This record gives sequence, structure tokens and C-alpha cells, in this order.
Amino acid sequence: MGGINASEDSPFKYYRYDPSIPAAGLFIALFILTTTLHTYQFIRTRTWIMLPLVLGGFCEWIGYIGRILSSNESPDFTMGPFLLQNMLLLLAPALFAATIYMSLGRIVRATGGEAYCIIRPKWLTSIFVACDISGLAIQGIGAGVMTAGTLEDYHMGEKIVIAGLALLVAAFGLFVVLAVVYDMRMKRAPTVESKATKLDWRRDLRALYVASALIFARSVVRLVEFSQGNDGWLLRHEWTLFVFDSIPMWAVMVLFNVVHMSHAQALLNGGRYSELMGLRIREAGKPVLEGEEKV
Repeated sequence: MGGINASEDSPFKYYRYDPSIPAAGLFIALFILTTTLHTYQFIRTRTWIMLPLVLGGFCEWIGYIGRILSSNESPDFTMGPFLLQNMLLLLAPALFAATIYMSLGRIVRATGGEAYCIIRPKWLTSIFVACDISGLAIQGIGAGVMTAGTLEDYHMGEKIVIAGLALLVAAFGLFVVLAVVYDMRMKRAPTVESKATKLDWRRDLRALYVASALIFARSVVRLVEFSQGNDGWLLRHEWTLFVFDSIPMWAVMVLFNVVHMSHAQALLNGGRYSELMGLRIREAGKPVLEGEEKV
């Protein structure tokens, strides 16, 4: 497919501009910083629901390394660095979403809100993570078809990637509706469990809302980007990547540095949780409800 990228008026190009090395370098540094802090918080709290987000952080900064490698090849771009940045930057938000899905499931169970949830909590995580994995698999298949070597293959692969993105957007939209319904019902009639804990589970829920809005908006923009095709307006302007993808996804990672989802885990089972961006690690016992005896 390298030959398709050669001429200026070619219907396909790896890039419609020369990728910016300074911008990519900036986001490599920013994502390494937040990912390093997340790795520390993960090791100290052993919050396994945060693992997908940590892996997503690695995908982000490695993806921007791919953009620097591509920039060094200009104007004779090759497939390897292009695919490295393209697929890893597509993968990372889906990994972030997996952490969000699992976090809501922990909060619902810990607050005794099972009856307020449209989908049973034991199925909630499984269903949405399965949608996440399916969407990623479909995008991976699409990427494979895109690299088969002809323009027809590329356009077919684009359509498959769009289908994968559409599945992720639809699942995420349904998830947000589910979270809002649970929250509204809990506000009307708080459960005993929701009052028993000293941890601020509503703060965790608000963080999930903000992160969900950022990822949802980014996914919609990506869906439009692929729908416009390789010569579309979004792919002709590099700044759109940084404004609609890089900055929001970095903001999601920093948000979860501050409001670490170890709170959600400690809310359910007790254990360590992170405060002050990991500067303080605290221990929480499992909540004891009214009528129960302390062990």
C-alpha cells in the first residue's frame, strides 16, 4: 500500500500533513507522567479495575511515538509507524471505558443499589466489557483489511472500523443512561448501604460522568472522522486530533489520578485507596451496616 501514498493527488494518504514532532513529544511527556502516577497508584492500592486504564495510558504515549517515527519518514511514509499510532490511539479510550464500566458496577453493589439499576450489576460489567472487546475486535479486523494492499480493501476496512466505533458509541450511550437512572433513583430513596460508608461515592460517580462525557464526545468525533474518509476535513487538519482526542484523553487520565477508583473498590470490599493523587494511601474497612455486628 506504500505506492498509493506517493503522489499528491492520490485518493489515499497515510497523512495529509507532516505530523508535528513537538506536539507528539509534548503528549508523550504528558501521558508518561500520568501513566507513571497511575502505575504507582495501582501498585500501592492493588485496584484491579484500574488495570485497563493503566494499559490505555501506555497505548497513548507509545502511539505518539509512532507519530514521531512517521514524521521522521516524511514525505515517504510507511505503514508500520502509521498503524502503530492509529491503532493504539483507537484502543486506549476503549480500555479507559472498561475501567469506567467496572467502577460503576462496584459502586452499585457497594451502595446496595441493585434494584435501582436497569441491568443487574452482576451482568453490567460483563455486558459492557463484552461490547468493548467486540468493538475493538471489529476495529482490529477493519485495520487488517485496510492494510491488505488495494484501495478497495482500504475502503472496506474503513467501513468495518466505522461499525466497530458505532458499537462502542452505542454501548457507551446506553451505559450513561443506565448510570443516570441509577443516580436519580438513589437520590430519591437512598439505601442503608449508601449512608453507611464514609467514602464519597457520589464524587466517584461524578468523575465517571465527566470521563464518560469526554470519551463519548471523542468517540463521536472519531466516528465522523472515519465516515468522512481518508481525504475528509478532520484528517486534513492535525490540530483536530490534539483538540478532540489527545487533550480529552489526557484529561480523563488526570481526572482518575485525582479521583482514583480505588475508592469504588474500597467502598465494596475495604482495602487501600488513593488520596491526593497518590501522596496519601489510606486503608478502609469493609462497611458495617445497621444491625450487623463488627467482626
